[in-house]
Amino acid sequence: MSVAAEPPAEMRSGLAPLYNEAMAVADASPASACALLRILVQALLKSPSRSGRNLIRDVNDLVASGADVGVLRAFDVVAMSDSEARKPAELSLANGHSDVHNLSVFVHVLARAVA
Repeated sequence: MSVAAEPPAEMRSGLAPLYNEAMAVADASPASACALLRILVQALLKSPSRSGRNLIRDVNDLVASGADVGVLRAFDVVAMSDSEARKPAELSLANGHSDVHNLSVFVHVLARAVA
């Protein structure tokens, strides 16, 4: 699998261990890695103006506040359905390692956008 082994440089330092753990378990358990990456996406999106609970709304708010529209494109690649994005604690993983790859790329894009 080809994912970035290092956490994004722009990511808050307290979140790096979560990213590292996701990458450490990705080969053995893609579902576990995806769950950790989803938690990380929520943490990156959370701010005084964003709850981190409705990912679609939070990503749209982030872009509306000036983040690059590429964040929306990256979010589309992650291919979360509307209902999945509204319920971040519920995972539907169909593609295993490709889900891990797509989520890790999104984490990198998102970390740059919220930095």
